[in-house]
Amino acid sequence: MRSFTIKDYCQIGLSLTALTVAALINAESAKAATFSIGGYTWDAANSVTTGRIIQGREQAEPFITPFLSSEPEVRDRTIGKLLGGSTFGFSESFALGKDNSTLSIIELGWGSGMSLTNEDGKDLVIYETGGFGEPEAFAVAVKKVGASDFTDYLYEFSSGFYQSDPYTTHFATAIDLSTFGLNLGDQIESIRIKNLILSDRVTGDGQGFLGGGNRPTMGPTYANQVYELGKFDPDITFVAALHRPNPVPEPAATLSLLALGAFGISCLGKRKQQ
Repeated sequence: MRSFTIKDYCQIGLSLTALTVAALINAESAKAATFSIGGYTWDAANSVTTGRIIQGREQAEPFITPFLSSEPEVRDRTIGKLLGGSTFGFSESFALGKDNSTLSIIELGWGSGMSLTNEDGKDLVIYETGGFGEPEAFAVAVKKVGASDFTDYLYEFSSGFYQSDPYTTHFATAIDLSTFGLNLGDQIESIRIKNLILSDRVTGDGQGFLGGGNRPTMGPTYANQVYELGKFDPDITFVAALHRPNPVPEPAATLSLLALGAFGISCLGKRKQQ
């Protein structure tokens, strides 16, 4: 069996260094179109790519809703499309719930081995579709990388909107992962979204974690109105990270690659000196 020499290890290290640089270049070139919708700017490449129905499929059927329907990078990642809907040339929402007491839950993520890091400010935005001035109620939970369970569900007011036609409004709700008790630099691997039901109460003044004693309201933009009957079946349309998701490599593998890469760079330096 052939034994490896220092020269062989140098060559391996240099190859890994080249692959790492190529991967970084490819990541930069993979950026998709950038959009500013409802007060938030995001890259289509940073939207969720996977989804599954956790509960309530019989009540949660996708339907056609225009949302940047001329943009294939957006259209192909709408929540209705990810959960099995056909676009027919339009983007789609996915309707959670059916009435004021039926619960539906979906789970979304950025792909196997991918995570979203908690950075300063808002980290992701969720678009829900309704009539003009008529947002519908939903709550969000997140799963930290390495955790066995999701956090408690959080309801927050929508904070912007996009009017795609006179009858259709896409309400933007931006989420700061720090609200869930995560530290800066912590990562999540997936999120869950569920509709509120009529009996749900929140911990804060109109918004907050579920399980409190206060009725959820639509927020100050809508005069803190409580949700009317029929507004507990939100139509989730699109979810985008506000910064780039990251791979979650195995710690041991990462250290090994870094060590070999560094070794390759040191070999390159020695070659130049000779």
